[in-house]
Amino acid sequence: MAARTEARRNALIVIAAVLVGVVALNTVVSIAVPFARVDLTQDRLYSTSSGVDKALASLDEPVRVTLYWTQEGSKDQPLIRAHGQRVREYLEEIARRSKGNVEFRFVDPEPFSEAEDEARAAGLPALAVDGSGRTLTLGLVVSGPTDRKETIPYLSPENEPLLEYELVRAIAAVGRPSKPKVGLLSTMPVDGGFDPRNPMQQKAPPVVIEQLREQCDVVTVDPMAKELPADLGALVLLQPRNLSEDMLKAIDAWAVSGKPLVVFADPYAETDSGPDAQAMGAKRGGTTYDLGPLLAAWGVDIPRDMVVGDLDHATRVRAPGRNGGVRELDYPTWLSMTPDTLTKEDPLVGGLQALNFMSPGSIEPAEGATSKVEPLVRTGERSQLVQTMKIGFFGDPEQLLKDFKPDGKPKTIAARIGGEIASAYPAADGTKATGKANILLVADADLVADDTWVIDERVGGMSLGKRAIADNGPLVINAIELAAGNPALAEIRARGQFRRPFTVVDAMRKDAQTKFIAREKDLQDEIQRTELQIGELQRERTADGMQQIVLSPEQVKRIEELQQRMIAARKELRQVQLELRRGVEQLGTNLLVANSVLWPLVVAAGALAWYVVRGRSSRREAAR
Repeated sequence: MAARTEARRNALIVIAAVLVGVVALNTVVSIAVPFARVDLTQDRLYSTSSGVDKALASLDEPVRVTLYWTQEGSKDQPLIRAHGQRVREYLEEIARRSKGNVEFRFVDPEPFSEAEDEARAAGLPALAVDGSGRTLTLGLVVSGPTDRKETIPYLSPENEPLLEYELVRAIAAVGRPSKPKVGLLSTMPVDGGFDPRNPMQQKAPPVVIEQLREQCDVVTVDPMAKELPADLGALVLLQPRNLSEDMLKAIDAWAVSGKPLVVFADPYAETDSGPDAQAMGAKRGGTTYDLGPLLAAWGVDIPRDMVVGDLDHATRVRAPGRNGGVRELDYPTWLSMTPDTLTKEDPLVGGLQALNFMSPGSIEPAEGATSKVEPLVRTGERSQLVQTMKIGFFGDPEQLLKDFKPDGKPKTIAARIGGEIASAYPAADGTKATGKANILLVADADLVADDTWVIDERVGGMSLGKRAIADNGPLVINAIELAAGNPALAEIRARGQFRRPFTVVDAMRKDAQTKFIAREKDLQDEIQRTELQIGELQRERTADGMQQIVLSPEQVKRIEELQQRMIAARKELRQVQLELRRGVEQLGTNLLVANSVLWPLVVAAGALAWYVVRGRSSRREAAR
């Protein structure tokens, strides 16, 4: 008995010693190495990307980051409050890692304070929290050594995975002493001027081109030139065609050298109003890109006589009907891409919500290529390639829909090309230069045109400006900024999600919703069919020629049957919803029991088993 008591006392002493040791070790480490830490989260949520330190080290002068966060406005919003705290901690971490290159400042813009005036002057909005008049500001301003500033008006929890990229991009942008120099080779009109589709009106330059010229030093490249301008930070090709042999060789050498290259190559550019394109009424002509042997050298191909159609992301358009008039229908080669088609992990497209394409091409890796193709934008499985002759002048949207046969294979519309590539032009001794590709390839040029993503809002004859309906502009600007800016930005990817969705519950809800919608559609179809039948039966003529409604006993009986079916169907729909709610509640109960009862019992059973085994060992030792 005494031996057992002694064993218990020794076990308690050991446990206490371990606890004291852990606390002591934590204290010593926090003092000796205050910033040492280990990130054990699944998506490494508290670790920075490899490009962050490189971007911070490249700053010539310090940059100030000011976070404006109304803490009072988020006290009853746990999601936003937790997000704001993580943003603040991350910015403090960035400032520490920058070794003095980044100065962090936190401001709480309380209502009716000078800090609130400062936030409003910086362009940060005050968002209404509830009906009581409380507001929330959660944004930041990045200021460089000059007058350059970058502002993120609202740090939405939904965009948290891209916080690191957006912040480092802004820091790199304001830290540059001058604008990056970008070469633009375009065979599409980018300077405005004559519009062949509307000779009475002059065209303005595309909005995205005007935005690009504000942020970069854009140098126009002549397609027939013999060489590229010197000191370019990036090269952009917009619907390249009719290029001289010397220019093709210059572009080839640029790509092989690993310099950033952004290419918009469209097999059917509908908005190109150049000399090779014609249009008449609602019908459009189009131009085709021509890069000679370059695409093959990069290990990819974009079929020049085929465009991509996608039923799941077809744009709703108004088209002339066959019997006159106008009807609405889905046009499968005009694509309205949604977030589910974009690569979430890539900061270039991960934060975008909508992209519009007109008859884009398909980027296909070549067999045996050494390059690596990383898709950024892909269609759904209900897609196929469509011959260009079926659109434009000779296209019939209604016939296109009838003939559409999905092949079940997603198509890549935009992609990064990396890895090893070889020159398309051998040297005098027959050898080919090789290098690492740094190419962004988009199989569409129409996304740059205003027709695709902005609307000119007018009241009478007065223009109120242009409103964006898609993220085409941000895609183009971000792509060029990423290419011409700090190369370290290419190493930054989207971070993981702090919030963990209830995937099982979401799957249950989607399944029930599918049943609900399918049953509802069947009901509506039945109602329409029955109404048509009644309409055909109940019209009779009286002797004086006046039309009246006559309901026979059979028709009355049919209507009663319909009403009974409607009641039964609605009861069935309510049952589906009830089963969904019960399933979710049962799942919650199971999780509660598992977390509150089951796992504590497992831990207790493990501790008891350890205690029993340990006690037996102690008794055997005492017996010896």
